Amino acid sequence: MRTRLGIDEAGRGCVLGPMVFGGLLVDEDREPELKRLGAKDSKRLSKKRREALREPLAAASRGWKVVEIPAVDIDGASMGILGKEAIVALVDHFRPTVVVLDAPVPPRGIPAFVDDLQRRFAERDITVEVVAENKADDNHPCCSAASVFAKTARDARLAELEALAGEPIGSGYPSDPKTQAWLRGVYARTGTFPPFVRTKWETVRRLVGDDGQGRLF
Repeated sequence: MRTRLGIDEAGRGCVLGPMVFGGLLVDEDREPELKRLGAKDSKRLSKKRREALREPLAAASRGWKVVEIPAVDIDGASMGILGKEAIVALVDHFRPTVVVLDAPVPPRGIPAFVDDLQRRFAERDITVEVVAENKADDNHPCCSAASVFAKTARDARLAELEALAGEPIGSGYPSDPKTQAWLRGVYARTGTFPPFVRTKWETVRRLVGDDGQGRLF
């Protein structure tokens, strides 16, 4: 039986918390069932709907898994390399016939992206067909379903971080006024940031620079 592993990520552009990769494995002939259940790009689903989909999507699949990349790792390495390592880890875990990826590069960069992944797969004796597309989380139900698990896992982690902070931290995206206000407030109080803040992000560097005397490194 041919199997398809959808992989998608959540939190790539955030300044707070981890980037989360989700993988969901499905028998090729059952993939249309994921669409009938309502799988689509998680950004086009409400939080309540994403949570409600987890159980039926899991039941229709052969299994799912998430890989979290914490902020401290993102600060210390290339996000592109970390993402490829997460993809390889998920493919190594499930050993699918086909892996379907929402490509994190422009169309012209996809061939080189796939070539690098195939080199990494070969190093682990993995033979797999790779389908890498922009908007794969819209076009392939297995990838849509993976995006649901990635997003719900990140939502849960962000809720834990907010509880740890003891105050609202917003969505974690640099454009979110609540996140910006929290970053300014915590830095004004402590002169630093908790370890779940991606301190190499331009948003954080600009905030520290605007302080006039602070520095992080």
